[in-house]
Amino acid sequence: MKILLLSGDYIEDYELYVPIKALEMLDIDVHVVCPDKKAGDIIQTALHIVDGWQTYSERPGHPFELTHTFADIKLDEYAGLVVPGGRFPEYQRYDQRVLDIIKYFFDKNMPVAAICHGLQLLSAAGVLKGRSCSAFPMCKLDVIAGGGEYVDFEAFSKNVHVDGNLVSAPAYPAIGVWLREFIKLLKI
Repeated sequence: MKILLLSGDYIEDYELYVPIKALEMLDIDVHVVCPDKKAGDIIQTALHIVDGWQTYSERPGHPFELTHTFADIKLDEYAGLVVPGGRFPEYQRYDQRVLDIIKYFFDKNMPVAAICHGLQLLSAAGVLKGRSCSAFPMCKLDVIAGGGEYVDFEAFSKNVHVDGNLVSAPAYPAIGVWLREFIKLLKI
């Protein structure tokens, strides 16, 4: 089984590494891609820390070597899609190629796991209309603007929300439960 994971510079470190390792434990091949980059190219991750200010701060995370070339992916080879958060959704939501990938998985009703700011990409792709989902609280307006119903969980809870083929969560503390529900959607 193959899963596609969208990524880009300043992806949330935990939301990249943890799904890869957890899915690998189940013998699932995770293909990590980034627009305009090739297998072997490096992206920079970020750690977002809540440390008492009005918003979170950002620190560099681990560099990550992409596993696959964006231009070479064949969507019909994948059983599901993972859309992490961090800052990369802010700029990739303007990339029609990324939005088309997301639409493909929703059009085919395939399992999609989106977390934190990753819901910005789903909103921009227009796939949230008539759906409910969770996201980082700062993305609430993105969900609503995209036609979705925002499910309000405390940002650092372990709560997740499942609506059909979509499993969503507000942030990385929910990763374990989020992945468990995604794995159920994959029927593993």
